[in-house]
Amino acid sequence: YSSGKLFTVHRLDRLTSGLVFIAKSSALARSLGKCIMDRDGCEKIYLSRVKGRFPLNLRKMDSINDGGRNHPWKFQYIHPDCKSDQGGEGTNPTKRLKHSILPPCQYGEVPESNGKAWRGGLRIPVVDKEKNKKKRNINSQGVDNGSEAQSFAGLGYWMTDGHGTIVEEAPLQDLIEQCENASTEEMLAGAIGSTPSAGSDRLPAKQSVRWLNFSCPCRISSHKNGVCEAGSFSDLDDENDRRGIKPAQTSFALLSYDAASDTSLVVAKPVTGRTHQIRLHLQKLGHPIANDHCYGGELWFGDEEGKRVCAESRDWLDRLDRGELAVVANGSAADADGKTNADTPATEAEIYQAAADRPREDGESILNFIEKTCVWCARCRGVDAMGASNNNTKSALENEQAVFQRTLMEYLVRSQGIWLHAFQYRLEMNDGGGPDRTVCYRTKLPYWAAM
Repeated sequence: YSSGKLFTVHRLDRLTSGLVFIAKSSALARSLGKCIMDRDGCEKIYLSRVKGRFPLNLRKMDSINDGGRNHPWKFQYIHPDCKSDQGGEGTNPTKRLKHSILPPCQYGEVPESNGKAWRGGLRIPVVDKEKNKKKRNINSQGVDNGSEAQSFAGLGYWMTDGHGTIVEEAPLQDLIEQCENASTEEMLAGAIGSTPSAGSDRLPAKQSVRWLNFSCPCRISSHKNGVCEAGSFSDLDDENDRRGIKPAQTSFALLSYDAASDTSLVVAKPVTGRTHQIRLHLQKLGHPIANDHCYGGELWFGDEEGKRVCAESRDWLDRLDRGELAVVANGSAADADGKTNADTPATEAEIYQAAADRPREDGESILNFIEKTCVWCARCRGVDAMGASNNNTKSALENEQAVFQRTLMEYLVRSQGIWLHAFQYRLEMNDGGGPDRTVCYRTKLPYWAAM
């Protein structure tokens, strides 16, 4: 950009591809960032390729074989005029006003007003900290008992049409049947609308498209390792751990199914923005992202050669870290006596070789200096000796080859990215003083969408 400054608006997870906003001014970056953070100000659309024929694995769970009609996670609406419990007859369903039915969950939470309107699903108690303040419980005598008030996260699913209207008693099979005799592009246009382009109006989504709406709370189980989980957390007793449970909600629609790879292309619309939310919800539905090995998929999914090379590289690294191998000048592995074992204390010779003639340079960060002079950093890169001096060209070359070998192996055992793609963002913009305007940005389809 000509001014020399660009401003990051948001980020994607490292393994996710797709649309990222870069603003030309700090003011625009703040405006766009506010829209993205606002639940009602931004609609995010993701694409993903998942294992199996979505959503049939959901109805196979808990040994239920009735097509999902009585699934414990299925929310079912109870009409106010329904008297089935007393043996009476309710109003004809065709005469009911569908738009008056509120969903069982809003932003993953079960509204207090909906407690008697829906049956099925699960209610998970969570501490309400959305506004970063405590809500106090007041007993019947008006006394503050000092405990934190709880709200309830929902765990369950329900069906809606393309306009968000509740579709009662809709079977899961509807999501599959709507894709028959339709291309991926046609289904995508029906689910989220036509491609926005200059000088033309964007056609809205079709009402006939069925969406599976899934509410399931999430939590970060390991901040250190970046691992998250989703579920009912019925076995989680520690109060501090339960404080991390957050309501979460995502909507899904099926675009296509590929029988050769037994994978489905789905569009995901996150209503909330929890860490790894889409990945966790797909895993919980029984359809993990096919190559997301962290949450039920397989690294190098569908690539047998990639799996073989990955397994060999992982074995090589494991043996190297156990001290069973050493890297020699030509980059090949040879038996050694624990030289690369990080548990083995550093020898005086190694310490001297690491620190000799290696002063901290002007402007060099402390981290870079430590990595340069650390024996264990060198060992973990597959380097068994740093050379007698900096002038030893052969030793420097050996080190470079060893580092390259280790780097290559590390690359092969790590995910190169998962099949989750940020496809479209639709923002409600307010430029200050003027009327709100809607802007829509869409990127290209990922290569794996054409499988």
